[in-house]
Amino acid sequence: MSSSPPRPQKGRGAGFNPGNRFRREEREAFDDGWNAPLAEDEELPPLKTTVSIQRARTIIAHNDSPDIPFTQSINPYQGCEHGCIYCYARPTHAYLDLSPGLDFETKLFAKPNAAELLRAELAKPGYRCEPIALGTNTDPYQPIEREWKITRQIVEVLSECEHPLTITTKGVLVERDLDLLAPMAAKRLARAYVSIAVLDPELARKLDPRAPAPLFRDWLAQHYPLRAEHVMSIVQQIRGGRDNDPNFGSRMRGAGQFSELIAKRFAIACKRLGLNGDRESLDTTRFRPPRPREQTGQFELFGG
Repeated sequence: MSSSPPRPQKGRGAGFNPGNRFRREEREAFDDGWNAPLAEDEELPPLKTTVSIQRARTIIAHNDSPDIPFTQSINPYQGCEHGCIYCYARPTHAYLDLSPGLDFETKLFAKPNAAELLRAELAKPGYRCEPIALGTNTDPYQPIEREWKITRQIVEVLSECEHPLTITTKGVLVERDLDLLAPMAAKRLARAYVSIAVLDPELARKLDPRAPAPLFRDWLAQHYPLRAEHVMSIVQQIRGGRDNDPNFGSRMRGAGQFSELIAKRFAIACKRLGLNGDRESLDTTRFRPPRPREQTGQFELFGG
């Protein structure tokens, strides 16, 4: 007999913490009878979000993937409080000996020395300017950014150097930095992408619980048990019979009738709304390396 799916945590995307795939041993919860079980209508106690400092050695990540449209990226945080259940970045928490489940959205890591590292890397003689993407692994404007302001500090450095950047976010906090981003955009130095996964408010509260592929099956079983098998069947039809396609060139796209239908609907909506037209590329010619800290201050009086 299969066990019932774990009960969902209010305000969280994942319903439980699956095991870390890199661990050599496994642990399983066992009810010894000492704790009284929760009633069916009783909510689980809320989980608190914790933030730990991660002292990074480098801050710009590089990739040469043929199906990713950027070569450089920065992630100010690891883990994401938005808790989107389908987030592809969840497995990265395994490298920290944590779970891609609830740990990913409750045990977060901040990189407070990110701006300092960025300034040093941009100042290297051999640095070649290419647009830097923010928000490629976790959202740079997730709720903890309001307090830590690491993304803000990174944008300040890029603005000072007139270095192009792109931002992918679901957070409304990006509007806080319009004083920096708007002038950059006017010079073709900034572009923001807003990710919208679903327009149904009730579904969004479950799917993206803290946002204005692991666990996905469990999430379906928790919230939509009668539709789970049908949904996974469609996913597999798009992915060549598998839950996920990891191959370069095809992993970012679907195949088959459902994929073609979605693409056509998207194209029609873009044409109707005037979206996704021709775009000018970001300008990399304006970049100037940051000046060392010792050259600021008194030397500015002489244009140094």
